[in-house]
Amino acid sequence: MIFFGVAGLAIHGWVLITAMSFGHSFVPSQAYVSDHDMIAKSVAMAVTCLAVLFFCRKFVKDFRAPDTSIKAFLVSVFGVLVMPFFVWIIVRATVLTVYPLWLAALVGEDTQLEFSVGDTAGSSFRCQHKVDLAGMPILTGTLCGISGEFHKTLHRGIGVVLSGRGTTDGLFAVEIHVVH
Repeated sequence: MIFFGVAGLAIHGWVLITAMSFGHSFVPSQAYVSDHDMIAKSVAMAVTCLAVLFFCRKFVKDFRAPDTSIKAFLVSVFGVLVMPFFVWIIVRATVLTVYPLWLAALVGEDTQLEFSVGDTAGSSFRCQHKVDLAGMPILTGTLCGISGEFHKTLHRGIGVVLSGRGTTDGLFAVEIHVVH
């Protein structure tokens, strides 16, 4: 059972990363996120609790073993203190994107969704001219590759329309325009 969950998570992550590598970030709609956020948080909480139990069990096993190396012990401590946060973020983002992403990929049509800009500051080697959409959870509302001139016209709170293949629940963003 765990194998299928991990395999499903890997396939879903592969689709998200592949879409982003071709310049088409997937963004769930704000309506979908607000309607399903409590479900996503509940699932993330349950999985995080299971992860904490797993990491604590590993920690206790390493703590009691007389021949455990310092490195193994520190990895166990890291697992207990830090990994639950990563599990929370990844599971919540997965729950919020899995249905709308696959629906958009399989039966999506040309569509447009309206968002507001949350932040335009910051960029990195992998994400030049980054735009974060307001009200979107981590890993689900970041657009990369916006042209430099257009990026300069964006600021916090401005309305934008994303166009691309998708449904009313989410889309693979291809174009971005300012709402007039």
